Amino acid sequence: MVIQLVFESHDDLSIMIKSTHQVTIPQPIDKVMELFKNQEYFKDWQKGLVSFKNLSTVTGEQGSKRSMKIKAAGTTITMIEEITAIDLPHLWEATYRTNGVLNKQSNRFHEKVIKQGDHIQKVTIWDSTAIFTFSGMMRIIAKGRPQIFTAQTHQHMEDFKTFASTM
Repeated sequence: MVIQLVFESHDDLSIMIKSTHQVTIPQPIDKVMELFKNQEYFKDWQKGLVSFKNLSTVTGEQGSKRSMKIKAAGTTITMIEEITAIDLPHLWEATYRTNGVLNKQSNRFHEKVIKQGDHIQKVTIWDSTAIFTFSGMMRIIAKGRPQIFTAQTHQHMEDFKTFASTM
């Protein structure tokens, strides 16, 4: 696990938090992508996800949007996800917007072969960078408790790793 946290104040109106995370999933990249792309599995690894609704007729492509209701910190928030770049199995980027928060998420995947004696195992390395920009009242929350935001990104990755390991 790698977590790096950068905290910047750009002006009096917004602040930014950047975090990077990495997990190793004990599955080949093709299997990881099969699970990662399947919307039916989202609730299995995205804790707090109450529901989602596709806002685009075509899903899983650049420009497609989905509305997501997520339970977090004792309340339910609605955010809009938009896929901004996609080149699977290696790249998946999206933005998540809700009141006072913009999260730009970049996910990169690569496969690694691990050899131990006669045993060969393919694993997938998932690197994620999250850049949160806050405005309004969310600046105060982000400044005081940045881990609320960065921990959720890492938790989703760890939950996906656990989910994928059982499939």
